[in-house]
Amino acid sequence: MMKKKHSRGQRGLIEADLVHASLLEVERNGLEGFGLRCAARAIGCDVATLSYRFGSKEGLERAIADRLHEEVSPPELQVKWQARLQAMAKSYRQVAKRYPNAFPLLLRFWTTGPRDLQIAEAWHQALYDAGLREADIPAVGCATYAAVLGVCAGETGGLLDKPSAEVIKEVEEQTDLPLTKELMPTFATLGEDDVFEAAINILISGIEAQVHANPAPFANHA
Repeated sequence: MMKKKHSRGQRGLIEADLVHASLLEVERNGLEGFGLRCAARAIGCDVATLSYRFGSKEGLERAIADRLHEEVSPPELQVKWQARLQAMAKSYRQVAKRYPNAFPLLLRFWTTGPRDLQIAEAWHQALYDAGLREADIPAVGCATYAAVLGVCAGETGGLLDKPSAEVIKEVEEQTDLPLTKELMPTFATLGEDDVFEAAINILISGIEAQVHANPAPFANHA
């Protein structure tokens, strides 16, 4: 893994330490109300120091998001493209579980910085090696990346929780949901791994279908 440069800001504070401390503050109290002032208070520095290093709340949040990307390692190119996408998706899932409050920051920026761009390069390379046309890689890359982050965020945010007794009762009371009622026992026993694996398998199958329908004009399969 590439070593991150440690630059010192005002008062000799190391930027990486400021970002990590801010990340911990987000995990303690969430993103709502987070800003330079509360981050400075939690870190024990003045607001001017954070403003000097990051420019704004958005700049600090972007740095926190890029810090999260440090925990996602691009897989080796020798590995099949399907396994590479699966490995990166699983890494994002672990990040989401470790930092559920900060994880939504990854859905906020086109890119969070150098580390994010390295992951994007690996993602695009996997799609290229799958046989996609270069013209199709940006759209498929954005779509699949957003889908993976969405599944991860849904899992940590509660979207993929098992239905509660109240929800089951609400479904049972409606008369126009015959199929949903029939599926409720399965929903009640559905595991998080089942949903995640289904999502990744569908993404990979979709990529393979796209390649079959619109193959690259030359062989670029890994």
